[in-house]
Amino acid sequence: MSKSIFFLLILIVSAGLAASASAAGQRPENAWSYYHFDGGAFVSGPASDGSVFVAVREKMRPVIMASRESQLEQTSLPDGAGAITGICYLQSSGGKLGNGIGFKPYPRVPILISSGGKQFVSVETDDRGYFVVVLPSGTYSIGSGPFTAEITVDRGTTTLVPLRAGKRMVD
Repeated sequence: MSKSIFFLLILIVSAGLAASASAAGQRPENAWSYYHFDGGAFVSGPASDGSVFVAVREKMRPVIMASRESQLEQTSLPDGAGAITGICYLQSSGGKLGNGIGFKPYPRVPILISSGGKQFVSVETDDRGYFVVVLPSGTYSIGSGPFTAEITVDRGTTTLVPLRAGKRMVD
């Protein structure tokens, strides 16, 4: 077999394998993804300790879930809109002797959302410190004072936002 035919055969097989791997790695559009807050950031998967987690799906409103058996309320996002979901929390461990990040959720806290320097909307966290808001695509400031985050909302997607409202160090 000539070197050019051998090289061409390797190239075709490599392209086929790459296309197969790419197709297998893509998540179906209708699948839900789950994220839980670990005290510092949102991480993939439902919480292993039975705490609250977030179900996210493209073009759908995110759902805050208390258990895997909870019913998913499937509500489509409006055209041109995206969603922000997050948690407002107090970091409650750390310091010299801390072995990880603990947190205490802030329930029933108003979260200010502004755009272009003007207040756009206000949303309140639930009993577990979580919030969900659907917004038109754009850039927003969430929070107030030093606890503000700049967030970009993209059409049809959900952005996960942890808002640390303070820190209590324990030594």
